[in-house]
Amino acid sequence: MKNSYQKMMEDIHTPAGLNERVLRAAAQGRSTAGAPARRRRRPILRTAVCAACALALVLGTFQLQPVEDGGAEREDGGGPVTVVPTFSFGLTAYAAGGEEAYAPGPNSGIAFRAGEGSATLDGGNYTGLLFRITGEHIETVDLSIDRGGLYRYQLHENLTNEEMAAFREAMAEGRMAVAAISQTDDGMWYMPEMTALGQSVREEYDPERSYGFWLSPEEMTTGSGLGMTIEEQMDIDYFDGAILTVTAAFSDGTEQTRTYSLSSGPLRMDQYTTGGLTLLPQLAGDEEPFVYGLYATDVESSRWLQWPVEGASTISTSYPFGSWDKIFINENEDGEEEIEERTVTHNGIDIPAPNGTEILAATDGTVVETGFDPDRGNYVILDHGEGLQTVYASCQESTVSQGDTVSAGETIALAGATGRATGSHLCFQVWEDGEAQNPVAYFDSAVRDTLSVD
Repeated sequence: MKNSYQKMMEDIHTPAGLNERVLRAAAQGRSTAGAPARRRRRPILRTAVCAACALALVLGTFQLQPVEDGGAEREDGGGPVTVVPTFSFGLTAYAAGGEEAYAPGPNSGIAFRAGEGSATLDGGNYTGLLFRITGEHIETVDLSIDRGGLYRYQLHENLTNEEMAAFREAMAEGRMAVAAISQTDDGMWYMPEMTALGQSVREEYDPERSYGFWLSPEEMTTGSGLGMTIEEQMDIDYFDGAILTVTAAFSDGTEQTRTYSLSSGPLRMDQYTTGGLTLLPQLAGDEEPFVYGLYATDVESSRWLQWPVEGASTISTSYPFGSWDKIFINENEDGEEEIEERTVTHNGIDIPAPNGTEILAATDGTVVETGFDPDRGNYVILDHGEGLQTVYASCQESTVSQGDTVSAGETIALAGATGRATGSHLCFQVWEDGEAQNPVAYFDSAVRDTLSVD
């Protein structure tokens, strides 16, 4: 019988092209801004190892680590490089009581939506915002948070009457949070275990164990765990700005530590035609679906951008990022209107701005292309190194040339309505390793707090 971790692994698919990207990264160095890396011959592990690493890079199992070894010299004067796998881990978010998992999204962001929890004045608030540590060959985990606390969550199934009696006793004595107890048709009991851990804990790794964010009775605002009340949102807001640190120790004696910065607020729910669900922070319009929760970003691996439009802070929802169905009204040969539904894909976000508004470089980079095409209009493409590029389209004109080096905040174009645009704006795109990403995930909470949608 497969456990829930194995089931989750089966449900997560390797992103298209990831195998090729792993092989490419192992075979050659990545580009730096304005200076593509030369192709160098290197001894590497066989392709079978890289193929095995592809899925691991999604959830955290292996990471590729280049090490110098003896032998012939490289072109750049160093010794040959052998790529060896080292163990790694990742976080996957859950809502307590739900089956859906949220693996890291663009820019290493992880969305935590609230699920079934428990809040009492004497036991604190078990928020239902859960995460699970994913990876292989993990022996122990260390977790700490600098605000509020953590709790352990584990669903126990097929419990006997004796086991249920022990859990009831633990709840009565306050050693466990009060939780809903249920029974199946065949008479077997099941219930979630929720145990407060304080601000830090170290314990043996269990792939089926989840951890959540907990508030002590002194810190909590609400006294009821029913529904998502304003008080419960305030409890979640207590973790805004908190730092979560996770360390995993592996069977080979190595350790890895990841540090996550948390922000709270509404998470916009984007349901694409592909069936994928994306939760993005603090950018849900009045008529759009959202959930209230936490958004975590990996402090070390996240790459933050500056807002690219001078004096404009609105994102249009009429043409959002992603693939979705759109209704088109056309006129046939007889002059009659025909309704057509087509799937459209938008690789960026639209930021309305008056004609001639200054467009700014989102971060330091090199201009790799400027030009015009019927769809994008006048555009500028900047390369920022390590596979990251930004695109500025629908511009009135560009003010830079190919090969120029620019700094964050430098004017590179003026807003316009060229190409297929129907109004003056900037179409802003972020591409990482050749794949379009939702740009919202590349602005930190300080920027997101200044934005609105229309």
